[in-house]
Amino acid sequence: MREAVSVTDREDVLRVLGKRIRRLREARGWSQEELARRCGRHFTYIGRVERGQQNATLGVLLEVVSALGAPLSALLSEEHPLLVDWGVTAMDVVEAVAHGFRAQVDVKGKLAEWMLFTDLERLRSEGAIQQIEWLDADDKPDFIVTVGGRHVVVECKNVRSLTAKEKAEARVRVELQKTRNAQDGSNTRGYRVGHFDILSACLFNRTRQWTFVHAACNRLATRPDNPSYLKVMQPVPTTPEPPWHGTVLEAVGDLEP
Repeated sequence: MREAVSVTDREDVLRVLGKRIRRLREARGWSQEELARRCGRHFTYIGRVERGQQNATLGVLLEVVSALGAPLSALLSEEHPLLVDWGVTAMDVVEAVAHGFRAQVDVKGKLAEWMLFTDLERLRSEGAIQQIEWLDADDKPDFIVTVGGRHVVVECKNVRSLTAKEKAEARVRVELQKTRNAQDGSNTRGYRVGHFDILSACLFNRTRQWTFVHAACNRLATRPDNPSYLKVMQPVPTTPEPPWHGTVLEAVGDLEP
């Protein structure tokens, strides 16, 4: 037998729905009158909905989200604090990213870090890693993980998307350059040997899967004219093969004591 929803629970739900509608409306700079006009309702009705005093039907909610250009899930599902702070929906963020090539590159880079973080968190939960620091600052590594009391610096990079030449040659490569030069304008985008310990290459751009191969920095190719720097383009296999491994821990095993 289904349990009845109490009056208090129903009122709480109505207040939450109303609060979310008001937040989305205000983020768009609309008055209640403007939202009412766009969804074909009277502004006093919208006011009652926003205050949680009106038991809006599913049809009304669909009219409201359609007017707001938001999915129904923006009202019904739990929201991330960032969306609340920005006053937008997840769909707003996705649409914004979809309209910017540079934004897509940046987001995929951060998604690769997030996917790697979840892998590292799993290893931490199993006791294989003691600590994880996820950093976000210029000229800082992506992660510092503690393995057996040793601090290991991990750099996360997406492999390059296909170019016509790379497609013909079936090459997979990762580009080792920093996103910015030094503040004085000098060209310091290259990575010195030892700048990080482990390179984690995300294969999504070639395999459409958020999987990684990992290599110790001391096993990567260096520049013929300056061996103290890593080569900008490094070949990457789509399945683990030396010096690339399937886990960070295996790559740590290649580091010098």
